[in-house]
Amino acid sequence: MLSDLYIIIEDFDSDAKNCNKELSKWNGVNHINRARFSDLAQDMVNFSENLVRAHINATMWTLDGIDEINHNSVQKAPDWQDIHAFVTGERKLDPVAERSVQEHIEQGQKRVERMIRQSKSRAAQRSEEAAWDLKTCYKAYFFFIRAFHDSCYCLLLNLANQNSGNYSSMNKCIQKESMPMFEQISSISGYVDWFKDFKKKRDAIKIGQNFSLCGSQWNVGISFNEITADNRLVIDASPDGKKFRLGDLIIAFQYSTAIVNLIRELIPPTSNTII
Repeated sequence: MLSDLYIIIEDFDSDAKNCNKELSKWNGVNHINRARFSDLAQDMVNFSENLVRAHINATMWTLDGIDEINHNSVQKAPDWQDIHAFVTGERKLDPVAERSVQEHIEQGQKRVERMIRQSKSRAAQRSEEAAWDLKTCYKAYFFFIRAFHDSCYCLLLNLANQNSGNYSSMNKCIQKESMPMFEQISSISGYVDWFKDFKKKRDAIKIGQNFSLCGSQWNVGISFNEITADNRLVIDASPDGKKFRLGDLIIAFQYSTAIVNLIRELIPPTSNTII
């Protein structure tokens, strides 16, 4: 999946740079909007290496955690009645059963000791740091991508011979289904639904909602946590829960590339000559 991410980022980077060149030749563009568009696109591209490193690191520690669980996995336990008899001394076990219970208890003690040792080791600290690094990278991408799509909306306004203010937002376009601009945006299959979901997640991050890591182990991502009024932490581990993984970031780049190409299609063909 990392290969897919690199490929879509390369496509996005190339299309965004070509779009910027074409816009620079069009006399109707607001060059502040064009600069925002170019800078935010470059932020998205350049920040990808930070996320990739964080993703690899977090995946490595996730796999290590799975290996630790397997290392501490319990072999087939003796009959619980034998364990009870051994602990309470209420009846004498035969030598084979007694040895089996003793070995089971000794293994349990070793597992607990290892868990305590691991939890206090540098390994546990590194694992926690890796998780925070990945969560922070995803959080940053939500802001980069959301701001980029706002800059795209500003350019679309310019292309429609409309002025754009400092607070022009793609969300305003999404909310006005009767407007011609909405028709242009909705021509990108799935864009409107994707944007609404992405914005909802970004808004949750904006007011301070945090994450836990989620799997699968080969597609590590973030799961949005919820703190209830009675101070309980709720982590939705269901398949339909609020999550964002590497595959979702790839989709975000795909829609970002699509909106870039929509802008390119709308640039007047006479823009080759600077007036």
